[in-house]
Formats: sequence, structure tokens, C-alpha cells
Amino acid sequence: MQLKGAALLNASTLLAAIGFLLFGYDQGVMSGVVANELFIETMGNPNSGLMGAIVALYEIGCMAGALSTGRVGDMLGRRKTIRYGCLILCVGAIIQTAAVNAPMMIVARIITGIGNGMNTATIPVYQAELSPPKSRGAHVAFEASLLTVGVAIAYWLEYGLYFVPGEFAWRFPLAFQMVFAIVLGIASFILPESPRWLQAHGYEDECKDVLARLWADGDVTHPRCMAEWEEIRDGIELERREGVSSYVELFKKGKMNNRYRVLLGMGGQLIQQFGGINVISYYLTDVFKQAGMSTEKAMLMAGVDSIVYFLGAVTPIYTIERLGRRPLMYAGLIGQAITLLIVGGCQYLVQTTGNAQASSAVIAFVMLYNFVFGAAWLGLAWLYPSEIFSTGLRAKGNSMSTAANWLGNFVVAMIAPVLFEYAKYWTFLLFGILNVVFLVPIYLWYPETMGKSLEEIEVLFSTQEFQDDAKSTASHIGSTSQYDKYRDSQSQIERASRPASRRFPSNFSGQQTNEKPAVGTDAANVKNEYTQENEKPGNYK
Repeated sequence: MQLKGAALLNASTLLAAIGFLLFGYDQGVMSGVVANELFIETMGNPNSGLMGAIVALYEIGCMAGALSTGRVGDMLGRRKTIRYGCLILCVGAIIQTAAVNAPMMIVARIITGIGNGMNTATIPVYQAELSPPKSRGAHVAFEASLLTVGVAIAYWLEYGLYFVPGEFAWRFPLAFQMVFAIVLGIASFILPESPRWLQAHGYEDECKDVLARLWADGDVTHPRCMAEWEEIRDGIELERREGVSSYVELFKKGKMNNRYRVLLGMGGQLIQQFGGINVISYYLTDVFKQAGMSTEKAMLMAGVDSIVYFLGAVTPIYTIERLGRRPLMYAGLIGQAITLLIVGGCQYLVQTTGNAQASSAVIAFVMLYNFVFGAAWLGLAWLYPSEIFSTGLRAKGNSMSTAANWLGNFVVAMIAPVLFEYAKYWTFLLFGILNVVFLVPIYLWYPETMGKSLEEIEVLFSTQEFQDDAKSTASHIGSTSQYDKYRDSQSQIERASRPASRRFPSNFSGQQTNEKPAVGTDAANVKNEYTQENEKPGNYK
């Protein structure tokens, strides 16, 4: 039995969420592993530089995996790309679990990273291409919130294993990531392919079938299904007239301003990384130990922090489609700057005076930082790039922005141990100042995308010449959001005017008729006016 309607949309969101849960687990798992004495001994007692490499070269693998999806994702489709990513990740996890020295661990983490990079570049695209305009942001925010659940699982699992003797305490957490990868791989066989990928590759009937399952209980002739299919078709045909499908096109301005889109996508991911999150995520246990805690208490507080992180991460599910992308970007950067600057000041007091109250303040404001980050930039950096590229370049553009995320990840993870050793409290002050600097590009260059279909956003970023062309040759762009807006308005009117009794009259048959008004009558004129109104160009600006 095929999933339909809300069940299908919820299942696709859950698939994406599992992918980000795995991503979060991978992000959090090394925090406890690098603090394990037996792990350090097995790796040959590495210095801070080598330990940084063990942690950070995983990001290089992720970057390579993300870049590969530009071609692989367009060639194989979104679902198959996710499956291959899960398979590669499992191979890397097995080698990590069996690692006996630092070189073996580094190779294993690079392989694991390739698989995870493929997934993180593909899953947001898949989610965005299936979600309706009015809730696309909430769906991506939900999947990002599961990232924090993955972090929490890693932290609490490692806290429990802290009391277990032997190498099992660090090998089992590295093996456990395979559980999520297997579940994600199996789920990809149950869900349909992206309708936009199907249409772009000539599978028109299959595209209509997926849209019908999503919005019309399998009826491919339903107005909602046809509205979105016509919009997707017009958008893809418009792209093809411009010839935009190669990596080269990403770095050309052209009529579609692709270079601008790439810089925004990559810039958003770099802003997220240099906002300081991985100084906290990868080395949270070390941060708390620097504040004067024992290893046991530091790991316990890392677990508590993960709960606070999750609470922050669920708030965008309710705010991102009400407040918009830009207000959350501003609020996140300001909140992160304030909390990191306070953490840096408190760390200074701890390191110079041993002030116990300052130590407690470090813990409180690190947790508050994670709450603020979860409430804003955790999901925004993944949502925005998945929205702004055209169908022909979405996989390639998102692969570039995801690669930028992993590049920033690598740089931060590599330099953090050295900064902790030599810059000490200045580490937090540095990242706090960067958050203030990042307010400038957000103000100047990041437009709002809330409430628009992917095809409308595609035109929004284009030159005026392209927008004029779209209005004359692709009149169905914008019809999906107009249809949804009209249906929402009708539902509100019906709810407001609904009589108190919900019983149907005794002669109600439950059957719908397809009668048309006679030509030339007032009823026919009203119907024609309504049809013409819904064929107006979409909301591009």
C-alpha cells in the first residue's frame, strides 16, 4: 500500500530527520571519545595538532562527499544518492570501530565523512523539493531539530559508557552510528523520488503520480496537483532555454544570477560554522573541563546541554514561517555574539582567579549559546541554500554550499585545540566578534524567501530581463502558492460561516457533480473571471 497525503509528507520529513539525527550523532560522538584515556593511548598519545587532525579530517571527507552529489545526485536521483551515502558511512564506521592507531582512525573518519557528506548535501534538497511553500521552512527546521537529538544521544551514551571499563567505552559509540545509517537506507526504498528530479529527467507521468499522492489522494487531474506540475514544468523549461545545468554556470552571473546564489549559499554555511558552534560541539567536554570541572561532571553537563540545545532547535518549527528567514538570522547572530563574549569574559576570570561563580556562568552561557544557535542558524544554513537554486542546479549548488559548511567545519575543528591551548579565553571572544561582523552581509545581500514556491524563488534572484521573460512565457509560476493561499482563505470563510450543526441534510449523497454553467450566462462569466485571476503571473518580488 502506497503512502498518500499527510502520511507521505510526514514520512518524507521523518526520513530527512533521521538523516540529520545521524549527522548530529556524528558531530557529537567525538566529544566524549577524544576525552577517553584508552582512546588517547590507542592513538599513541597525540599532541593537540594530531588530535585536531583526527577530529577534523572527517570534515574533508564530508566536503568530498558533498561535492560528489552535484553530478551523482542529478544522475542517480535523490533516493539512490542517500542509499550510497549510507553504505559508504557504514564501511567507514566499521573501520573506525576496529582502528588500532591514528592513521587507521583518520582514514576511517574520512570514509565515514564521504558518506555523511553525500547525505547532508542531498537530504535538504529532497525535503525542499517535496514540501509545500507555506511549510517548507518548518519541515527543514524539524529535521534540523533532530540533529540535536543525535548530539544528545551521543553525549548521554558516552556519559553512561564513561563508567564502563575497557575499550568498549569508545569503540561502541563509533559503531552505533551504523544503526541510524541502516534505518535511513531502508527508509529510502519506501518513499518516492523527488517530483522535480523526475520531471527534469523526462519522467512526467511519475512526477504527476508523486504530486497526486502528496496533494490529491492519487488523483492526477486534481487542480492542486496540476497547478504544481505546471509550475514545475514551466520552471524547468525556462531554465533549459537559458542552458543552466553545469558547474560552470554556477559561477557565471547570467540572467539567473547563479554566482550570487552560490555565494549566498556558501556564505550562509560559513557564517554558521564561524559563528562558533563547532568550538562548542566537538570540544564541549574540554570547554567544561577548562571551566574547572572533572571529566565525569563535564560529560554529565554536556548531556544536560544537549537537552537545552534541542529545546532551542524545536522553536523554528513554529517561528520560521511566521517571522521569516531574515529576522531569525539577525536574532541568532546577536544572541550568539552576546553569549560567546560573556563566556570569554567568564573564562578569563576562571583562568586568572579560579572564581567558582564565573565557572557556573560559563556553563550557563554555553547552554544559552546552544539554545540561541538551535533556534536560528542550525536550520537556516541548511534551509536557505535548498531554496535559492533552480531545479537544474539545485543539487550542484547545494553540494557547493554543503562543501563550504564542511570546509568551515574542518578549519574550526582543526584550529580549536590549538586556540584552547594558546589563545585560551580569547577563543570565545574571537568567535563572538565574528558574529557581530556577520550582521553586515545578512543586511546587504540576503533577501526573504518565506512563503514562496521554489520556482518563484528561482525567478526572484534573476535579472529583470529574466523576470519579464518568466511573466510572458511561464505564467504558471506562482500558481502553487496562489492555489494554497486561495484554499486557506476559502477554508477560513467556510469555518467562519459554518452552522452550529454538522449533520448533513437527509438528501445528501456525498457525490460531486462536474456540471458547467451555460455559455453566456452570469455564472459562466464569474467562472471565467476566476480562471483568469488564477492565471496571473506569480509573486516574484
